Amino acid sequence: MKKKCIRLEIRLTDEEAQMFQNKAKNYGGNVSVMVRDAVRRFDDKRTRGKIKTMESLLQFYKKYQQQLSWLGGNFNQCMHRANELAIAGELTESYFRSILIPETRNAIQAIRSIKAELDAIHDKQEET
Repeated sequence: MKKKCIRLEIRLTDEEAQMFQNKAKNYGGNVSVMVRDAVRRFDDKRTRGKIKTMESLLQFYKKYQQQLSWLGGNFNQCMHRANELAIAGELTESYFRSILIPETRNAIQAIRSIKAELDAIHDKQEET
C-alpha cells in the first residue's frame, strides 16, 4: 500500500462538514476514504452522456407532444361518435371499416414509431 502524504485542504460550511461526517459513517467514519471513493466512482463522461440523453428526451417529447395530442383528439372523436351511434342503434359495420379501423391503425402505427424512437434513445443512453 502506498503511503499517503499529500494533504488537500477544502473549505466547508458547518452543514457541509456535518454532511461529510454523516456520509463517512459508511466508511468507518473516515472522510478521506469516503472522498477518495467518491472521486474514484465519479465518471464525468457518463454524466455528459446522461445530459445528452436528457436533451434527446426533451427534443423527443417536444417533437411528439403535438402529434400525440392530435392523434388522441381524433381517436376520441371517433370513439365518441361510435358511442352515439351505438346508443341510437345506428352503429354500422361500414363505420367500423371506414372510420374506426383506419384511425386505430394510425394510432397504433404512431405509437409504435414513437416507442421505437424512445427505445433508440434509451439504448444510446445505456451505451454511454
